[in-house]
Amino acid sequence: MTLLQMNYILEIDRCGSMNKAAQSLYVSQSALSSAMAEVEKELGITIFHRSNRGIVLTEDGQELVAQIAPIVEQSRRLSRYYGRRKTADRVRLSIAAQRYPFCAKAFVEALHRLGEQPVQAALKEMDMPAVIRDVATGDSGMGVIFVSDLTERAIRRSLEEKDLVFEPLVTLRPHVFLRRGHPLAKEKTVTLEQLRPYPHAVFTQSDSDLNFAEEAVAGTGVDFERMIYVCDRATIYNVMAHTDCVSTGSGILPEGYADDSLVSIPLADDQNMRLGVIRRRGRPLTEMEQSFVERLREITADMG
Repeated sequence: MTLLQMNYILEIDRCGSMNKAAQSLYVSQSALSSAMAEVEKELGITIFHRSNRGIVLTEDGQELVAQIAPIVEQSRRLSRYYGRRKTADRVRLSIAAQRYPFCAKAFVEALHRLGEQPVQAALKEMDMPAVIRDVATGDSGMGVIFVSDLTERAIRRSLEEKDLVFEPLVTLRPHVFLRRGHPLAKEKTVTLEQLRPYPHAVFTQSDSDLNFAEEAVAGTGVDFERMIYVCDRATIYNVMAHTDCVSTGSGILPEGYADDSLVSIPLADDQNMRLGVIRRRGRPLTEMEQSFVERLREITADMG
């Protein structure tokens, strides 16, 4: 009798029906019946009594189940144990980040550097409150966010409350994103007043606090009469590529990781943006996380 046949017997007993057990095991009912007939012939016993009300164990069947149940359970324990060991041997990289294409580029390049090594990796694009929560709960090892001159104090206070630290990577000048054929596309710099007549695309946030907004103009006091709210990068790229809609941010559009029909132009504004990583206090970055951060620093350095 094989371990597979033992599993079949226990599942038939659990379901009380040959048909239900076959569905649960993803085998045909005829294959299951044949397997039971083989075991009964091998052992010289009748395992199940079949009636119009279903299937029940015979006295010999009850004794058999008592013998094989510990064996099947031990097999499952071994599988779980070695499964956990195999998972533990994987390189882990879990990052929560605001919706930045340069983070995707750094993440992909980090995966390339791993080669054929076993890996368990995740890049979660979220709004800032979600990034902070994800790192605070330990669901992600690190987060990537930006703070501005206007928002840094409030954001650092929020991080301290959750025992997180912010480590700046690069200081950036805010930019406006727009399509290549936009009326402002040939300007060397753009003022907030020049942007006012155009629809402004912003990411939706789980928190209405402007300190957590991803757009560079948040908190500057500029009002846009037409606001377009989106929740992911692909949508905001499509909206800007096919309308006169604008958005503001870091200005970094890595080739191959953003819409080629978009350009970024520096904002004529005195404030700066500081891109950085957040982590739990007392938890150093892993070797893989440090490698990701270094690549992120390299990608953004030319825009600093």
